[in-house]
Amino acid sequence: MAPSKTFEDIRRNASWWMPWLLTALAALAFSMVLVKKVDFEDMVRQQIASSKAAQQFESLPKDQQEQRIAISAKAARIFAYASPVVGFVIALLIALILWGTFNFVHAAELSFGRTLAVFFYGSLPGLIYALLGVVTLSLKADTEGMNVRNLVATNVAYFLDYANTPKFLYGMCGALDVIVIWQIALLGLGFSINSANRKLTTGTAIATVAGLYLFYKLIVSALGFV
Repeated sequence: MAPSKTFEDIRRNASWWMPWLLTALAALAFSMVLVKKVDFEDMVRQQIASSKAAQQFESLPKDQQEQRIAISAKAARIFAYASPVVGFVIALLIALILWGTFNFVHAAELSFGRTLAVFFYGSLPGLIYALLGVVTLSLKADTEGMNVRNLVATNVAYFLDYANTPKFLYGMCGALDVIVIWQIALLGLGFSINSANRKLTTGTAIATVAGLYLFYKLIVSALGFV
């Protein structure tokens, strides 16, 4: 409700455990509903069919196809339940990239702990996505054909046909997401407030975070991980 005050408080106390706990609980709740509502075997089949490896997969004997689908589905369920731990590891990696970028490019002189606090607080709008995802899955009677990576209508890609839209285009349209844009704006504000370099403006900080995110989306979209 008061992002500037929150990020100013981080200058005095870089505690990050509360936003991380909220994020972890939301991720676990989303994963529990996901495992309950979604047929993971069908999800794996859908993802294989839309991937570059579809032709190679179809050339395999039927029993090998089913074995690979079963193994992938089991791994996906385990990954879903481990989402709080996996999410924390990913958060550490992202915070490390942000810490390095702002310290070496903008001479922000940020500690890693403060960077982590800015990241977790700036990422809190993701709770809204998790809540909407839980509601969407709970109300859906049939989840067949759903793209579990994009369940909520917060981005342009949601309104495109996942099966027939080129994966690069789908991925880049997914970058136009109101929740992500909100998070980028908050992170930029947080880094500008906590930077020792007072010449680092909020606009420059937002542009830095947005540039890193755009670079990430270009890579994953080119690889088809959408």
